[in-house]
Amino acid sequence: MTTSVWFDLDGTLLDYTTSFGELFAQTLPVSTSDEMVATYSEHVLSGIRQMAERPYRRAFESVGREYDLDIDPGALTAEYIEREAKTRRVPEPVTRLVESIADRHQTGILTNGTGRMQRRKIERHGLDGPVDSVVVSNELGSRKPSTDIFEEAKKRLPAETVIYIGDTFEEDILPARSAGFDTVYIGEETRPATPVTARRTEELAAVLLPPMGELPTG
Repeated sequence: MTTSVWFDLDGTLLDYTTSFGELFAQTLPVSTSDEMVATYSEHVLSGIRQMAERPYRRAFESVGREYDLDIDPGALTAEYIEREAKTRRVPEPVTRLVESIADRHQTGILTNGTGRMQRRKIERHGLDGPVDSVVVSNELGSRKPSTDIFEEAKKRLPAETVIYIGDTFEEDILPARSAGFDTVYIGEETRPATPVTARRTEELAAVLLPPMGELPTG
């Protein structure tokens, strides 16, 4: 029986070590205010959700206009993306889990976000090596919780059994199930009908790595 295993990226494979506001403050070459952080965050997040082109650059352009700053939005975008990629962390057991699964099954990453940002984080942490496919919402034109992005994943790595591992119940687990995936929920909350769950991906690795037989499904 063929199996494809898909991982969410942020919060599932990657841990956050620096907040969104701190990254912005470290990137902008002037002192920032809470209002400036909020302005930037609003423009970035709305741009990503609307799948607009170059949302990070547009957000820096908006900050420059609204606060009359002499900045280079393109250069700041490149710096911000590199800074965010650098400050994310993949725990060593999680890396070993991905590699072990990839040795046995087709493996992919399915994530919301921009291609430039998400692929840089994947590359920076060496996750592009073991996985067979990467599906990024803003490259596809469909984002979770739409089932369309999950249907695309099934086309990329056809298999009799497809599994999705994610940390957001409403955006990851529910639409994945609707698209015919078995699911593994990574999260702190107790959820009904989640036979396979762990508080952190590291805990999942601790359970699966020793035997590393067939993945449990649910």
